[in-house]
Amino acid sequence: MATMEITQEMRQKAIDYKANIAGKFMLVEGAKMKSRISGEDFCVTRKIDGHLQCVFYSNGAAVMLNSRGKERAGDLKCLDVFADLMTKAGIKSAVIAAELYLPREGARPRCGDVQTALADSARRDMLALAPFDVIELDGQPFVTAHYKEVYAKLKELFAMTMNDGDNSLCRPVEMRTATSIDELQEIYQEWVEDEGAEGLVVHNETNIVSKVKPRHSIDAVIVGYSTTERGIRDVLMAVRHEDGAYQMFAHGSNGMSDEQRADLAERLSAKHVESQYVLSDSRGIAYQMVVPEVVYEISVLELVARGNDDKVKTNPLLVYDQEKGWLMQGITSGVSAMGITFDRERTDKLPTPTGVRLSQLTDICPFEEQEGKSNNLQPSSLLDRRVFRKVSGSKVMLHKFLIWKTNKEASGRYPAYIFYHTDYSSGRKEIIKRDMAFSSDEEQIREILATEIADNIKKGWEEVLSENNNDN
Repeated sequence: MATMEITQEMRQKAIDYKANIAGKFMLVEGAKMKSRISGEDFCVTRKIDGHLQCVFYSNGAAVMLNSRGKERAGDLKCLDVFADLMTKAGIKSAVIAAELYLPREGARPRCGDVQTALADSARRDMLALAPFDVIELDGQPFVTAHYKEVYAKLKELFAMTMNDGDNSLCRPVEMRTATSIDELQEIYQEWVEDEGAEGLVVHNETNIVSKVKPRHSIDAVIVGYSTTERGIRDVLMAVRHEDGAYQMFAHGSNGMSDEQRADLAERLSAKHVESQYVLSDSRGIAYQMVVPEVVYEISVLELVARGNDDKVKTNPLLVYDQEKGWLMQGITSGVSAMGITFDRERTDKLPTPTGVRLSQLTDICPFEEQEGKSNNLQPSSLLDRRVFRKVSGSKVMLHKFLIWKTNKEASGRYPAYIFYHTDYSSGRKEIIKRDMAFSSDEEQIREILATEIADNIKKGWEEVLSENNNDN
């Protein structure tokens, strides 16, 4: 197959498409279509759980870029089929939006299958493309009044693959038309509820695009919270791995009444514990971590393993120690939860690895592995080092405080900032004590440093070393 040079302009088009078009679809719960969707001339496509790609074609060559403008793979059979069809259709150049996915016999595709197949030479040629939008044709933006015209063009361009008997690797998404909400609900019933599709994408005559999905119930344990004058502002929710670790994946409070907020805030105030892991809410106020005892049933409208920037989602992985509180074990591949509602407290459930099991998430949205996670890790930057000394007779005491910027947070395996405290005392049974804290915010990690110095350094201590870098 011919090759194509990838330009910065192409990369930007791929980034802009996700940010300005696909990333702004309205998310709608399937049970609320009547109140959230309007119109009488709909195009409904089956949502495919794959990886969004912008496929660029020119003079017999095709490449595809993800929503970060990166080339996902250049030697796939489905890409060869795409280029061949563009050539046969007489197209000089094109930009087409498509889902890259791995077909499953008798089951819907899963997003996580794509990366697995790309890494497996025996499965790469099984990957398929499902074109769903025409961005440009022969150097001109493809602008239409209704999605019907887009789909008609897709059928024309990919005419060779539209026959049911053709085992194609490049077939447009399945589409139906509807003229009422009742017809939309019938399609939703058939595709989503009966056949298990991920959801629908609905286009109306005013070019409003909606993603319609079902709600999923999850039992999770509260591990932290923040408050307002009404009581609970947000709670942090986690599920558990079989080995007992807690994976924090969601926060919110939507669905709680004022009475529930006040009652829960009062109960949680008696469960405060220390924590190495520090997270702030949108106001910059740190969540108060608590003993993991309260289980809530929440419902989510969408779990995503990749963001709009095409980066794999990650979650903090924590361990609870009855004496030390919350300890950070690391950062792991995970999900981001959208459309969260707090339905009810589950007093009949215990926060065990079975009662709040991790598989509740992976059954809905399998996690994805980090790409190239072991390569090209940047060195950490020391932001601040403070050392204090005190001598009392023959006893020597030292406090050393460090804060680091890891420069590795993009890998998904490391926090952005680390605080480290060493407490040395020559006359103590436990000569050295160590403490750590983690944060995603530099201002917060510096506040932790200041607080720890104020709590530990009193009269009689002498500062013997200070190295500060405020430029990072």
